[in-house]
Amino acid sequence: MTRRAGGWRQIIEQGPKQVALFKRLLLDSRVPAFAKAVLLGAAVFAVSPLNVPQYIPVIGALDDLGIALLAINYFLGHIPAPLLSEHRQAVGLEPLSETPERH
Repeated sequence: MTRRAGGWRQIIEQGPKQVALFKRLLLDSRVPAFAKAVLLGAAVFAVSPLNVPQYIPVIGALDDLGIALLAINYFLGHIPAPLLSEHRQAVGLEPLSETPERH
């Protein structure tokens, strides 16, 4: 079994930087408005009473998490790579490496 570099420690250390990254991206007018709306809509859904009842095993607890992950993936996937790298560097995260073409 191989162990991934960083793990929980890296997640905890980078948490404030990730929050700052999302804040900067939400305030940047170059980020598509619909991508922002999807992310904010998922946040509103997470705190709204319109939810799968929590007493349903597994699904009740995972619906918010699943929607949040899908929204984050959509949001980040619709930001141009150079723009995302610019903001990542500004908050002290490593810029994106060369990856296959993004949306």
